[in-house]
Amino acid sequence: MPLSKEESEEFLNRVVFVLGQETLAEMSKHQETVLGETLADLWEEIRSYEGITDEMIKGAWDVTTHIHPVDGSFRY
Repeated sequence: MPLSKEESEEFLNRVVFVLGQETLAEMSKHQETVLGETLADLWEEIRSYEGITDEMIKGAWDVTTHIHPVDGSFRY
């Protein structure tokens, strides 16, 4: 079930709060893609944006920190 517009906006505001506006403004396009996909995967698994914890959001961001900013490859 897709999020309603209100739920989407509320969840996005929470992501910005958890990760910080500066972090999101400075992320690469590859990081943006992976973060979006990771959050979407969490939504598919949990089926409730309230069930996605702040720690899960931070974990989704942690995944993106292993992405090379130029070519999008994973680095460990």
